[in-house]
Amino acid sequence: MEKEKTGQLISELRKEKGLTQKQLADALNVTDKAVSKWERGLSFPDISMLEPLSDLLGVTIMEILAGERSGGNGSMSKEEVQDLINASVELGEEEIRHKKERSRLIIIILVVITLLLISLTLNVISLLR
Repeated sequence: MEKEKTGQLISELRKEKGLTQKQLADALNVTDKAVSKWERGLSFPDISMLEPLSDLLGVTIMEILAGERSGGNGSMSKEEVQDLINASVELGEEEIRHKKERSRLIIIILVVITLLLISLTLNVISLLR
């Protein structure tokens, strides 16, 4: 499963429905930034969004996961379905890892800034004495 492919499909379907990113986002109770990230392939809709998204866009959840329309037959083998589910889980885990890495980096930066402020404060106090 490719985030870019799914994003392209979401974008095409949204435009076919005459919706802006903001309108789609409002209907799903997410931000338009989230929709933008989906469409650019930077992130993937949360699993809880798949059903309402598929309903709004008029496609199946499997089509969203596959990033392409099924062409009307709508049937997939068990292996194809399992592959899509596995890929979806892997994408979710990848996004969680990236969020954890960003959080760690932010914490490190905040600790460094705090230590610098403490050091600066102590230097100012020592100069005032």
